[in-house]
Amino acid sequence: MDVKVIEGARPGDSALLEQAFKLRHTVFVEEKKWNDLRKPDGREIDQFDGPQCIYILAVRKGTVLGHVRMTPTTHPHLLADVHGCLCVRPEPRGPHIWEWTRYCVRPRMRGRRMAGEVAAVIQLAAMEWLFMHGVRDVVVEYHPRFLERHLAFGFQVNPLGLPIEMEGEPVIAAHMRFDFNTIYQTRAVLGVKGPILMRPPVTAVS
Repeated sequence: MDVKVIEGARPGDSALLEQAFKLRHTVFVEEKKWNDLRKPDGREIDQFDGPQCIYILAVRKGTVLGHVRMTPTTHPHLLADVHGCLCVRPEPRGPHIWEWTRYCVRPRMRGRRMAGEVAAVIQLAAMEWLFMHGVRDVVVEYHPRFLERHLAFGFQVNPLGLPIEMEGEPVIAAHMRFDFNTIYQTRAVLGVKGPILMRPPVTAVS
């Protein structure tokens, strides 16, 4: 399994990124029934996708198995511009705070050992990329059950408000801080023996 880091790309620039948009549509629209995101071309793309984003893809034999989008909070992003209702105080913003969104794993991988590997690769690659670029803070919107999981990884987790039901399930916003020890602990918890991006080879697509 390879990790692809896509930087500076717009929708249509990368065949792998197009696969990722279709995977997002499969997961968030067809599976989760977030019908407001439905697109006739089967690609889940929103106003926050663009060259300011970093996309982390897990790829095997040319097929995208997993995806996460990272957006600097100095740009428009989901929490600030759509889900501000999740925050009881102004959401954290700044050049060293990034948002994680649209995390997903291909449905046919569910229940298989490789699904855990895909999830681990995406999680750690995102952390390592941010760490290498001087970023230690992320904001997320997810199911409250993931708070405990990220605490186990060693993140400092600060909920930004109470859970609110969205699309039939509870969602909470959180500001999470990490350091190199968090990366090391996350590797240990997920059973990953070494770095994902902090050593060659790294494939950057631009």
